[in-house]
Amino acid sequence: MIESIVYKLKLLYSMRELYSIFNIVKLSTALEDPIPGHKLEEYLLPIFIDGEEEWEVKEILNSHWYWRWFQYLIK
Repeated sequence: MIESIVYKLKLLYSMRELYSIFNIVKLSTALEDPIPGHKLEEYLLPIFIDGEEEWEVKEILNSHWYWRWFQYLIK
């Protein structure tokens, strides 16, 4: 019986080109630590100033235009 191993998801409109039926294996929960020993460093977390998220930038490594936005590669 195929219905017991697949789920049909209600996707966002922006994802309308994706097939909405997924195998149950693809929807299983993620591991607690998918990369053993890898931890989110404290410097990656935002600092809240006046209720807004901000990050400390050490250096701008590169920049380019992406559509109508300017993107930066930062350290």
